[in-house]
Amino acid sequence: MKKRFNTYFPSFFIFGELVVIAIIYILAAIVADGKVEFEKFDIYAFVIYLSVWPIISFLNKDYKIGRAVSYYTTLKRAFASVFIFISLISLFWLFSATEALNRHFLGTLIILLFLWVTIYRVSVHLVLDKYRTFGGNVRYAAIIGYDKLGFNLFKVLSKKTHYGIRCQGIFGTTDDPNINLPYLGDYDDFLKSDFQNIDFIYVSEKVPKRILNKIIASADLHLKKVKLLPEIKTDALKSLVLRRFDSVPIIDLNKIPLDVVLNKIVKRTFDLIFCLIVLVTVMSWMYPIFALIIKLESKGSVFFRQWRHGEGGRKFICYKFRTMIINDEADNMWASKDDPRITKFGAFLRKTSLDEFPQFVNVLFGSMSIVGPRPHPISLNESYERRVEKFSKRHASKPGVTGLAQAMGYRGEIKEFYHMSSRVKLDRFYLQNWSFLLDIKIIILTVFSVLRGTDNAY
Repeated sequence: MKKRFNTYFPSFFIFGELVVIAIIYILAAIVADGKVEFEKFDIYAFVIYLSVWPIISFLNKDYKIGRAVSYYTTLKRAFASVFIFISLISLFWLFSATEALNRHFLGTLIILLFLWVTIYRVSVHLVLDKYRTFGGNVRYAAIIGYDKLGFNLFKVLSKKTHYGIRCQGIFGTTDDPNINLPYLGDYDDFLKSDFQNIDFIYVSEKVPKRILNKIIASADLHLKKVKLLPEIKTDALKSLVLRRFDSVPIIDLNKIPLDVVLNKIVKRTFDLIFCLIVLVTVMSWMYPIFALIIKLESKGSVFFRQWRHGEGGRKFICYKFRTMIINDEADNMWASKDDPRITKFGAFLRKTSLDEFPQFVNVLFGSMSIVGPRPHPISLNESYERRVEKFSKRHASKPGVTGLAQAMGYRGEIKEFYHMSSRVKLDRFYLQNWSFLLDIKIIILTVFSVLRGTDNAY
């Protein structure tokens, strides 16, 4: 239910806005000219008008009506979106119109946009609040810290049901039997609990540091977000706090750049453009040639398919050119130097990393990115996820055809523990410091690394 709401609500929200602004356009024409004659509409201007709005609304993330967002904030965002929209379409119309713009029409349009887009936004906000109050779009929270900070948040969430965040009680330590707020157990009880039923973890600043570190480690393992409840006066945080639930300030602790929607759009757009160029200019001739050689050299399919962990720990089928003879140990045994399973042409493909090119199909389908933590065989993940600190954090984003670890020379067989721990550290650094320029740098470093060659590429 959660996924369905998050998937469909933005589309319904923006579609509703498109209907509203289309009606506003028609009403403005009626007010300006006294009637509507569709054949006289400037179709070019109308298409621009309808095309620009969803782009602005999506980039501004106007569909994200936060759980603790005030109606005043919704009003401000609506006014900001309309102002940007009017500025852009005015420029487009000014340079593209074949005749002078009707000032009466434009003035009416501006007034109606400010009025009715605001009414639409506030109405959606109100409906969404009611929907959350009655149990829709609900998230479940765990509060850690049986103290004043935890009590305050629990009381706010219990009172403000329109936030859509439910909490059954508080974990922590207590010596006071007079407190009548629900007590769910100590810190160990929480760490042993089922994280699958938790969406947010709120931790009091008064919780011991060692416990906080354990909670963050467990949260990273289960890919859950941790938020800190600081013991600071609310007024002192007005310019610093990312969000507030009524009078309770909340600080995100383990957010990454790719949690931001705009960054995801930039990365995905680049992925699609880059992979389409590769598929059209390289794979179009590479596939038939390589397929023929692979088939002639050994029996079996052209592609090697293997289940691997992707974003959020979800499994997907990763594609590579087959470089080994068909064997039963491909999922459990890493390729080693002079491995008898590797074919002659396969050795060339692995040395040059050309065997990875079919993964651009994975990028096209959305299960991988051009740059990201490299996906490992599931059996390898399972053997290291509890041995390497914050191993699961590498699944916070899509895996990549290449990654920072590979660009820095960490390729091939894992012989020692530090080989894997070093890769994971680099993957975490990448996720915490992502930028578009970093992706470009990693791609360039990867090309040089492949051309230079490494001893571990076998």
